[in-house]
Amino acid sequence: MITWLSISWRARVNIEALNMAESVGYYTKHRRAPIAVYDKSRRYFVLKYVPVISGECIGHGYQLWLAREAGKEGLNVCNLCRRGEMVKHGARVVLIDEEIVKDPDEIKNPAKAHWLERTLVERCVVEDIGGFLVPTRVPVKRTSRFFTGYMLPAISDIQAATLEPQFHVRHAPSLVGRETEMPETGQAIYYIETGTAIYTASFSLDLDGIGYTSMIKVEPVVGEEERLKRALCAVRALYPLISGKLGAKRTRFDPDYEVLSAVASIGRGLPFNVTPGHHRNFIERTAKRVEKLKPLGGEFKVLAYVIEEDVEVPKDVKSVDEVEDLITNLVLEVEKLLKKEGWGKPK
Repeated sequence: MITWLSISWRARVNIEALNMAESVGYYTKHRRAPIAVYDKSRRYFVLKYVPVISGECIGHGYQLWLAREAGKEGLNVCNLCRRGEMVKHGARVVLIDEEIVKDPDEIKNPAKAHWLERTLVERCVVEDIGGFLVPTRVPVKRTSRFFTGYMLPAISDIQAATLEPQFHVRHAPSLVGRETEMPETGQAIYYIETGTAIYTASFSLDLDGIGYTSMIKVEPVVGEEERLKRALCAVRALYPLISGKLGAKRTRFDPDYEVLSAVASIGRGLPFNVTPGHHRNFIERTAKRVEKLKPLGGEFKVLAYVIEEDVEVPKDVKSVDEVEDLITNLVLEVEKLLKKEGWGKPK
């Protein structure tokens, strides 16, 4: 049976430059995208262009923290992932550098492809959970065990989403007039486009796929004890992600970021995703959907965190006081569930 974790959160994010798309001269643009929003006055959907943060950006940030968590636990992490270069073994030269193969063309049949997937999963927790694609003669693909998408302005709070360029100047008076010596000038102006919104994002994790191969054959790569450690690292790595420790330009544009509410579920039976945080009833809807899931074979526990007004937590949902409590409780629930299934037993 499938063991599945899902979480969605709402955050107030002011003045962020977490995901920039391109530079045109001295103007750096924030990523933006069109979303469909229902216009009640017109009674049809309209397109709005809004600031967004891509799933690639979120996924990269998550894998950075996953690599750190795995390192703290003494688990295997490859050199590229440890450095934050998430190309993994998609760069075939790395296979040679790490003496995994002498020539990537050796991977020329399904048996060799299975061997390579098994080897890479064993050697790196991030590649196990985050997946990879190695362009060998027989391409070796491992689908990511975690799923995420764009962080979007919450539809119910779309009026609070905006993009605005910020004007800046770098000025060095002692260099003014020396442009003939070097191309750098004593004064440089530039604009950074920033976004502000009540953002919502979602994330889910297929726990059963951790530590198993999946491309040619499905079989265990590591023991149940290490599988449990890898799974708990994957859950703990959610804390910095939800807390906003992701994206670019953080040294001078670190945003005013506050998690307003969140809902998480953990259970077995079906790949159940919580209701995204576009509307303030997302925790109530998640709880109702979990109840309706039981006849279909799904058993899930729901946890919630709320500090914003007009977000209700049903009585059958466990409510916590802080984001830290949410992740701590989620780790404990995952550990309890997986141990019940036999994870954590030494070989």
